[in-house]
Amino acid sequence: MPIALEVTLIVVLVALAIGLVPLLFQLRRTAQGIDAFLLASRRDLAQIAEDVHASRLRVDHLAGSLQTSLDELSAFARVVGEVGRTVKDFHHRFNCTIDSASRNLGGIIGGVSTVLSFFKSRRTHHERDLEK
Repeated sequence: MPIALEVTLIVVLVALAIGLVPLLFQLRRTAQGIDAFLLASRRDLAQIAEDVHASRLRVDHLAGSLQTSLDELSAFARVVGEVGRTVKDFHHRFNCTIDSASRNLGGIIGGVSTVLSFFKSRRTHHERDLEK
């Protein structure tokens, strides 16, 4: 091998070694930073997991309270519906009773009116006969 090639190869290897040493130091610092980050993240993630668990428990409690409230509201709405239906039925019966009573009273008044007019017309015929 010519001497120039050997010198070039040695210079390239020295330059590569000189460039690799800072690169290796930088990789070591990066690995240490990643390790510190992961340790901090582990503590933070544990706290986050506890917070999420506590939040889930609170949401479960709220859901239970909401379910109880909705059950009570449903029972109340059912009772109000039954009361409304009873009032409607009572109103219908009362209305039918009033209609029936007014028809009966109208029939009685009409009958009395007819009887009175019969007696009145009979009396007027009788009075005409007396006048003659």
